[in-house]
Amino acid sequence: MTKKLRLSVNLFVLFVAVGALVGVVFDLWASRGHQLSGPRPQVLAMFAACCLVTDLWPLRRLRREEGGRATASWTFMVAILLVAPPVAAIVIGAGTVVIGDVVARKPAVKVLFNTAQVSLCLSLGAAILVAAGQDNALGAGGTAPSLTWFPALLAAGAAVFAVNTALLCSAMALHQGRPVSEALRSVGAVNLPTDGVLLALSPIFVVVAERSILLVPLLLVITWTVYRTAETALVRRHEATHDSLTQLPNRRLFDEHLARAVLTARRSGARVGVVLIDLDGFKNINDRLGHEVGDGVLRSVAARMNNVRRAPDLLARIGGDEFALVLTDLGSVATATEVAERVRATFGLPCMVEGFPVAVEASLGVAVLPDHAQDAETLLRRADENMYSAKKGHWSVIVCDPRSGTRPIDRIGLLADIPGALLTNQFFLEYQPQISLLSGQTVGVEALVRWRHPVAGVLTPLEFISLAEQTELIGAITEWVLREALTQCESWRRAGQDLRVAVNISARNMRDVRFPEVVARLVRETGVDPGAVELEVTENTIGLDRATAQSVLARLRSSGLSISIDDFGTGYSSMAQLRDLPVDRIKIDRSFVTNMARQDRDALIVRAIVQLGQALGMETIAEGVEDTGVADLLLGLGCNTGQGWLYGAAMAPEVLARHLWVPGRAPEPRVPKPWVPSGRPGIRL
Repeated sequence: MTKKLRLSVNLFVLFVAVGALVGVVFDLWASRGHQLSGPRPQVLAMFAACCLVTDLWPLRRLRREEGGRATASWTFMVAILLVAPPVAAIVIGAGTVVIGDVVARKPAVKVLFNTAQVSLCLSLGAAILVAAGQDNALGAGGTAPSLTWFPALLAAGAAVFAVNTALLCSAMALHQGRPVSEALRSVGAVNLPTDGVLLALSPIFVVVAERSILLVPLLLVITWTVYRTAETALVRRHEATHDSLTQLPNRRLFDEHLARAVLTARRSGARVGVVLIDLDGFKNINDRLGHEVGDGVLRSVAARMNNVRRAPDLLARIGGDEFALVLTDLGSVATATEVAERVRATFGLPCMVEGFPVAVEASLGVAVLPDHAQDAETLLRRADENMYSAKKGHWSVIVCDPRSGTRPIDRIGLLADIPGALLTNQFFLEYQPQISLLSGQTVGVEALVRWRHPVAGVLTPLEFISLAEQTELIGAITEWVLREALTQCESWRRAGQDLRVAVNISARNMRDVRFPEVVARLVRETGVDPGAVELEVTENTIGLDRATAQSVLARLRSSGLSISIDDFGTGYSSMAQLRDLPVDRIKIDRSFVTNMARQDRDALIVRAIVQLGQALGMETIAEGVEDTGVADLLLGLGCNTGQGWLYGAAMAPEVLARHLWVPGRAPEPRVPKPWVPSGRPGIRL
């Protein structure tokens, strides 16, 4: 809690305490001339005992924001008002609260507030009864109450409930930094049914006790039934609005809270922020370690994040491995970023699950109203876009910068724009050369799709292909890319350049048994030599459905096309897959190639992949070749083809043509040199 909020809470508690003192003075005045224990001390003693027992045995609220706890002590406090002088009700009520709070080990400020709150409510109820002349209408016994007694009792009970709820909600709102009206709506709706019934039981207890104290236990059974009914209702409400695994608010409660926060912020001119948190690689934890471990990780990260959030903020689990924070009382966008960084820091240490550590990272996206959006839906979408950008860019936290003039990619909007982009030729291809390390000549190219988006600018495949793969749109994009690449390949062949063109194929393509027919049709339409076409698939794509992938690849291979495995070494392919699948080439992932001149471990991995390819009769292509030292090492290890910035980035076909045909542009032929490890500690050959 900030110093400002703490000061506001303390001043409010002081205000309530002063009001309670005024009420006590009135009670002392109203009780003058009356016996403190009332006409029937045994009834008062029984009510006092019931008051204490029920306060020590509360019905605990299942939601912090709904008032903490409920007890039946109000039933007996109001009953005491009907059978004894007001000061007796104040003394017993305040004493009960002090004992209950001390037993519960509550801080002094809460004890003071609760005691003052009860005293003030009872004083107000006593004032109404005294003003109506009904303060002792049932105390004497044997006489029926007058008609004035009923509206006076109703008014006193309503005043006790209303003032109690108002004070409670005001204190909660100040402590949590949210509007009082919001707290009133949430708390009042929950408290009214339970507290209303408990207050209505007060005169019944008095009448029954006047007849015979021995009949009171029967009413206690009714009170217990009210307790159980209220508890069941709260459990069902909790289950409907909370996640059963982490006990955090769920998507339903998150949406309700965000809508209220945005509405309040727009009225007051305040800021509201949203932080979306998505766990990275959580599916692998479930797949490799089991769902029990995955559930333990979710509980652990939820508890950690909940411990570092600010008091007024709401943390919810809105999806399988996705969480969200609603930030209120924001002074600036920087405050939202600080909260997000604090949450991110909780992922610095592994989660201890079933006795062993499990490391998990997260990507966070931040958006703030009104800086980045004007309504709840747009605010949530902006945060989602930022989170997605953080995940794709391997950053931890991304927040919009309204001054930069740029914005993250709207995933839903991009999907909606793809059909139009295909019709209006917004997609285009660039080609990166693949060089023979021995001759220095270009032997092939890899076709890479780009999207010239009218709003977001030029987008790379990382920004839209993974989205399209979730829909049928990926089929249309792949067909367009294949048609363009094959047409260009045939154009180069007619110009005297015999190049192999490689095209990336998605996982959805590999699950489509009709895909080989599409490729065969495009080969016929463009007239390209099938031997000049290479289809690249990733290791993980093959592992999704091995039987279907093997069938699709076999049919493609039988058409004369070649097949390569892209990004080899980063997925989950096995020796059996490489042995059984019709694969011609292995592309070594750039993460092993780029630093192999400085990292012996990377060089060892590259050598192992090259030797594996040679043993299986497959050619190897190294990605990420950025300097001549790496090129020399690759030759020494037996890898004869390279691709990377040393030979050129992806470029337009006309630029590539100049790159290929201008004399002196190609690298000089190289002589293989054996690789000699540096001999650093930890390397064994």
